[in-house]
Amino acid sequence: MFRKVLVYRCAPLVLLSMFLLACNSSKPAAKAPSVSSSARQGNAAQPAPTEPPAAQPTTAQQLPQKQEQESISYARNPDRFVKQETTEPPFNITDPKTAQEHFNVAVNYDHQNQLEKAIAEYQKALELKPDWAIAHFRMAQDYQKQGLTDSAIPHWELATKYDPQFYAAYDLLSAAYAKQGNLKKAIETYSALLNYPPARMPAHYQIGIWYAQLGEVPQAREHLKAYRELALQSNSVEQQSERFQKATRELQKLNR
Repeated sequence: MFRKVLVYRCAPLVLLSMFLLACNSSKPAAKAPSVSSSARQGNAAQPAPTEPPAAQPTTAQQLPQKQEQESISYARNPDRFVKQETTEPPFNITDPKTAQEHFNVAVNYDHQNQLEKAIAEYQKALELKPDWAIAHFRMAQDYQKQGLTDSAIPHWELATKYDPQFYAAYDLLSAAYAKQGNLKKAIETYSALLNYPPARMPAHYQIGIWYAQLGEVPQAREHLKAYRELALQSNSVEQQSERFQKATRELQKLNR
């Protein structure tokens, strides 16, 4: 959060009201002159003396209630205040102790593209909190960025184990299996997205394509048909996509 700093610009009329109050400090508080709205606009009925006697500084608690109510505040006079926003403070965790602190340090290293340092911090976070799905997920991503698919897969598997609805982890895990040539495992993993309505249509498509590559025609046909039905119920953009055209061609091949 940015910290907002309000710089108070004291208007001359406010000084005038305090000036008049000081001049009448010997009088009871109830008779102290207040500054009305018209006075603040330059229409004060009584001008201030040119040489006021010395008086003790007046605090806000000493102001009469009416004058305190009419004093300038940001709520009533936002134009008299200047708002300045400070810059976001720099990252300053130098000695992480908790799982959250190690995680934050790892994310900071990710932003600097220092993947090895990030992985080391995610590992420390997981030593303290082994079932933290997002930490497994992010560490797997960093391994994948380094081309270490074999190291990434176990952590995506743990991410889905500890959070069975972590659909992004299923997505990346199935792609990693497919990259290794393990299409059966990719299909098994990607099938979890059929339980997630926003991903159901592309899931049917991808599973159908993988089944076709495996030569399992009935399963491929089933999923590609399901994809087409959902696509025809959706917007016209999907129906004009390359994915839709490819699914149509694959179905024509499978139906021969």
